[in-house]
Amino acid sequence: MARHKLDSVNDFTRRGYNLRFTCEGCGRVVEANAVELLQELGRRRLSLSIERIEDRAKCRECGHRGAAVTACEINF
Repeated sequence: MARHKLDSVNDFTRRGYNLRFTCEGCGRVVEANAVELLQELGRRRLSLSIERIEDRAKCRECGHRGAAVTACEINF
């Protein structure tokens, strides 16, 4: 398996991965569709950088800001 540098949502989309958000507060895990996230961020004119997204992500469970973003396989 090759290693890919995934620095933006666009990179996840091109490589065929979804995003897995893990809350740094409570550990809640949520998977997000990379294509839908790319479209939403573009519509809002927000940064596509994973570092910026990790800082801005807010948990719906505990309200903590900050999450770890990793790649996950697309399950049909």
